[in-house]
Amino acid sequence: MVSKENLPSLPHRPGILERWGVRVLFRLNKKYKNKEKEERSFESNATRLILKSVVLSFCIGFFTTVLFVLTSLYLPPLQMHFTLEGLKVISIHLVSILFFTFIEFYLLFRFGLKQAYLMAEYANLELAEEPELFTPVPGMLSRIALEIPDPELRILGINPYKRLNRRTALIKSLFYKLKVMISNLLAKVLLKAILGRTSLRFLIEYISAPITGIWDAVVTWQILSELKARIISRKLAERLLSETEKRKTKFTLEGKECLLRAIANSIVFTKTFHPNFEYLLLKLVKLFQFDYQSTEMDDYDPFLRQLQKCEPSEREFIISTFLIGATFDGKLTKEEWSIVTELLAFSDSPDRLKDTESLNVCIQKGKLKESILLVEKMIS
Repeated sequence: MVSKENLPSLPHRPGILERWGVRVLFRLNKKYKNKEKEERSFESNATRLILKSVVLSFCIGFFTTVLFVLTSLYLPPLQMHFTLEGLKVISIHLVSILFFTFIEFYLLFRFGLKQAYLMAEYANLELAEEPELFTPVPGMLSRIALEIPDPELRILGINPYKRLNRRTALIKSLFYKLKVMISNLLAKVLLKAILGRTSLRFLIEYISAPITGIWDAVVTWQILSELKARIISRKLAERLLSETEKRKTKFTLEGKECLLRAIANSIVFTKTFHPNFEYLLLKLVKLFQFDYQSTEMDDYDPFLRQLQKCEPSEREFIISTFLIGATFDGKLTKEEWSIVTELLAFSDSPDRLKDTESLNVCIQKGKLKESILLVEKMIS
């Protein structure tokens, strides 16, 4: 039996924060699972949920910062004197900042988990425990809502970071983690430079509230937009897997391995091993019951060479799989478009490019039903 335990990969165990998020999601599931669903499309429900979430996230950031500012009025004046008394005052202000930052993040995280659960419900995506996966649906939702990066998996030797500037990704991740202190500091520095010692200097403390609120609103919009794309792509991965199961006996050994190479290269070009790639890859390895020992699974040139050796019907299905995987995050880059164009030279279908463009747009807009119909057309 092929399982995740005997696949070559880096070990992964969910962290404390992710496990806490999963527990919260299951409590939400117990509370809301029998609640009657609204008769609206996924697109409509997701759009309404995101707009509501943006407003509430702004309120969380705004009012927690206002409370921090009001509390600061009763604290000793902050002076950068490194005496015993000066260090005591600095410590009091740091404790105040940390306390209100904790409150802000706790509220945002709890709220984000609930919104993630509701969006999954709109797509009829169940919170199933799937022990053969590193990241089942609950883990995927928890990770997105809590802004936890995807683990550095190396399943079958696939390296999703081959073409990624890791330094840029690290800076981007750290930037939000420090956002509250950064926004307060930046606002104070700018305003001090503008206002100096004028009678308007009291505004310095209050400008951080709308800045933090706007920042939280923008980040919430980004998180839920990414979650929307991942939920849709999970449904597409399920549909793709279902069709592969039907064709299982028709695949040659060459075709099976080339199909995995297609997914591996989709992972490399999208620069992330997010849970839906993991789901599709591990499910296919289990389905095919084949021992893949290649050390170049994610190399593009061997993939192209093997693709040319496949049967025509296999080749069309494999190309479709690559194209669908490339759209999983709803963000086709110039690099990915160049690869898509190159692959289309091996396809006999005249609609491949148009369908790929349409699928990418549908995922961006949250059109779940239309996305599934396009995938069914591409793999038929």
